[in-house]
Amino acid sequence: MKCSINTGRLAGLLYLSLIPLGIFGILYVPQALIVDGDALKTVSNIVMSEFIFRLSIISAFFVQIINIAVVLVLYKVLSPIHKTFAKLMVIFIFLGIPIAMLNELNHIAVLLLLDNTFASSFQTIESSTLVLFFLNLHESGIHIAGIF
Repeated sequence: MKCSINTGRLAGLLYLSLIPLGIFGILYVPQALIVDGDALKTVSNIVMSEFIFRLSIISAFFVQIINIAVVLVLYKVLSPIHKTFAKLMVIFIFLGIPIAMLNELNHIAVLLLLDNTFASSFQTIESSTLVLFFLNLHESGIHIAGIF
C-alpha cells in the first residue's frame, strides 16, 4: 500500500501547526508571566493576564489533539517503510499525550488557587507558594511527557 503525496503534506502541515501553539503555551506564556523566585510577582502577573494564562491551557490541549492526528497520519506515511517502528511511534506518542493533558491540571490548580472564593482560605504567602508549587509541577510534567 503506497502513501499518497497528499498524506505526507497533511502530516507536514499538521506538524507545522504545532509550532505556534507550542511556542505560545510552552515558551511565551511562562516567560512572560513566571518570575523565578518571586511568588508574589508571578501571582500578580497571572492575575493581571489571566486570559493569556487560560489561552495557554487551551493551546496545550490543542497541541495534544493535533498530536493525535499527526501520529495517525505519520503512521499511514511510515508504516509501508517499517511497520514495527511506525507502531512503536504511535505507542510512545499515545503514552505521552494523556500525561501532557493531565499535566494541564497543574495550571488549572493555579487558577483555582487564585480564585477569590477559594483563595480566601489561604494567606497570600501560602497561596503564592502553592501557585509556584503547581507551576513547578507543570514544568516537570512537560519534561515527563517529553520522554515519550
